[in-house]
Amino acid sequence: MKNFKFLLAGVVLIAGFNSCLDKYTETFMANVPVYMALEEWRALDIVAESSRQIQEAGKIYIYQDYLFIVDRGSGIHIVNNANPASPQNIAFLPVLGCVDVAVRNNALYVDSFHDLLSFNINDPASPDLTCRIPNAFDSNFWILAPGFNDNLPIAGLTYNTDIIVGWTQTEISTHIESHPHWDILFDERSSPGTVLANVSTGVGGSMAQFTITDSYLYVLRPSSITSFNLDQNQCPELGTVTSVSWEAETIFPYNNHLFLGTTSGMMIYHLNNPASPVFVSSIAHLTACDPVVVQDDRAYVTIRSGNNCWGNINQLIVIDISNYNAPFTLAEYDLTNPHGLGIDGNTLFICDGSAGLKVYNAEDDMAIADNMIAHYDNINTYDVIPYNNVLIMSAKEGIYQYNYTDPLNITQLSFIPVN
Repeated sequence: MKNFKFLLAGVVLIAGFNSCLDKYTETFMANVPVYMALEEWRALDIVAESSRQIQEAGKIYIYQDYLFIVDRGSGIHIVNNANPASPQNIAFLPVLGCVDVAVRNNALYVDSFHDLLSFNINDPASPDLTCRIPNAFDSNFWILAPGFNDNLPIAGLTYNTDIIVGWTQTEISTHIESHPHWDILFDERSSPGTVLANVSTGVGGSMAQFTITDSYLYVLRPSSITSFNLDQNQCPELGTVTSVSWEAETIFPYNNHLFLGTTSGMMIYHLNNPASPVFVSSIAHLTACDPVVVQDDRAYVTIRSGNNCWGNINQLIVIDISNYNAPFTLAEYDLTNPHGLGIDGNTLFICDGSAGLKVYNAEDDMAIADNMIAHYDNINTYDVIPYNNVLIMSAKEGIYQYNYTDPLNITQLSFIPVN
C-alpha cells in the first residue's frame, strides 16, 4: 500500500509536465489478471481433496499432531505429524487467496482474500466449512493467485469488486511519455486490494499474521489489527479494528501482549481488554522487513532487505523488554538476509534466507554471533517453529524437520519437498 501511494503521488506530479514530454509506444510482457465475479467466488464449494505436492511453501502451523502448510494463495496441506520422522500428507484444502491459518478447539481459521473462513476439523482429513465472514478485512494478496511471474510488471488491473483468481502473461503495448513505463502498473509483492472452556490452541511461526490468545483471534494487516471473539457456536464474532501507525507485517503473542514486527520497528500492545488491543510502546529501527519472537524479557527481531523491504540492512536485533513501556536495544548482529526465527531456551534459530538455517546459543546477549552451534547452508529458508524439541522449517525447497533435543547434535528427521 505504501508503495502504491507513492506511485500515485508520482503520477500526479509528472502529469503537470506531460506537455513537455514526447509520446511513444512501448511493448513489453506483463502479468494480466484473470477475474471471477465476487458472488461466483463466494459460492465455490470448498471441499478437501486428496493430498498433493506443495507448490510454494508459505506459513506453517502446528496443532496437536497435525501440521498445516499454506500453499501460498491456493490452499492448505494437512499433514499428520504424529511421527515427525515420517509425516503423512493426508489432504489438501483448496482456499483461494489464503495466506495464514490458526486453530483453536478443532476450528481452523483461514483468510481467503477479503473473507475469514472457519472449518470444523474434528476429522482433520475432511474439514467442513462452517462459517464465512465476508469483508472481514482488507486484502492485498492479489499476486498470490496462480500464474503470477515475479519478474514481470502488472497490467490490466480494474478497481471493481471482482476477485483475481489467476494471472496470464500477455504482451502489452501502451502509449506513454518519454519516461520508463514504471513497471505498469506496479511491480510489488504487496498490491492494494479491494476494501471490502477447555481450550486447545496451536502454534504458528514468526512470520504469522494470524494469532490466537485465549478466546480471541487477531488478524494483522499493514495498518490494523482486527479482533474476533471465538467463543461462539460456529461463527467468530467480528470485534474491534485497532489502527496501527507503522506498516505492520508480523504478530507474535506473549504474556498477555501482542508484539508487532513492522517496517519501522517493533510495537507492543497489551490485551487487558482482549477485544481491543491497546498500544503500550514501540522501538524504531531502520526501515526493513521485521519478524519478532519473544521469550522472558528479551525480544529477538530480524530485519532484512529485498523485494518490498525498503532498507538495505540485514541484522538480528536483541531488545530488552524487561519494562514493556521502555524497550531498548541490547545488541545488533549482521546477517545475510534473515527471515523467520524462533527461540527455545538458550537455542536461537534464524532463517537467514539463501544463507540457510543458523542455530546459536543465545545465553549471552552480547556474544550471540560468536556462539553459532550449527549451520545448514544450501537451503533457502523462510520460517521456523521450535516445538517439543522438533524444529519445523519452511523453505523454498520444502518443509524440513529436525530433532534438537541436544542442540549440539541436531539431526534431520524428515523432508517434504515442493513440486
